[in-house]
Amino acid sequence: MKWLGIVIALIVGAPLLYSVAYPSLTLRYRLSLEAEVDGKPKTGSGVIEVTYSKQPEFASGRDRVSSHRGEAVMLDLGDRGTLFALLQAGSDSRSIPESIVLRAFNFDGGAFPGPTVEEGFKKLRQLSGKRDLPLDNLPMLVRFRDINDPKTVERVSPLNIGERFGPNAKLVRATLEIAPVGIWPLNSFGITGEPVTNYVKTKLNWLPNYYDRRLDGQRFGMASSSLPLANELSSGAFSAGL
Repeated sequence: MKWLGIVIALIVGAPLLYSVAYPSLTLRYRLSLEAEVDGKPKTGSGVIEVTYSKQPEFASGRDRVSSHRGEAVMLDLGDRGTLFALLQAGSDSRSIPESIVLRAFNFDGGAFPGPTVEEGFKKLRQLSGKRDLPLDNLPMLVRFRDINDPKTVERVSPLNIGERFGPNAKLVRATLEIAPVGIWPLNSFGITGEPVTNYVKTKLNWLPNYYDRRLDGQRFGMASSSLPLANELSSGAFSAGL
């Protein structure tokens, strides 16, 4: 019985010891887009979650990994269509979910702050409030010529959405605001904190069919694809971890 107690203690204690030695920190932020169509305001927003975790350096030579959970932000422009801000970098490589929040709060180059993971966590815990984002620092923006056909995806310039959505359509503002995380594990079920947005599948009902393939239907990326953007994107650009 003594040995059984030791084994149980090791099984229970090992994860706790690991979490103390290699902590993690989770942030949630609301990305909001504001546009004008024929002089009328249009807004859309979504809450995205990012987690930064310390890890043993021998695993990959890096002392930190990061991940995200959430979905593309949707901006409904009425009969003009829907603009999607993806979980993927645009022209700015630091516009991925794990970096855009750091760039918004002016950490050098959008990089994780601090000489150590622990120092970085201290700075991240102090983040609060809302920041404006330059439009050319946004994630990749896309639209679908036919919302029911993933192959019709087209890239949209944040500085000229009228090129895809017609005259008198323009993106006027983007903001990022720190949102309450809540208490784990209750926040995973939306009971505490501001829930991570999860409704893009109601707009793109074909999305579950593209977890293992690109939007052009191919399993792998192909340099010779006649639909390069559709071949580049899969469901992970629109929904992750949900």
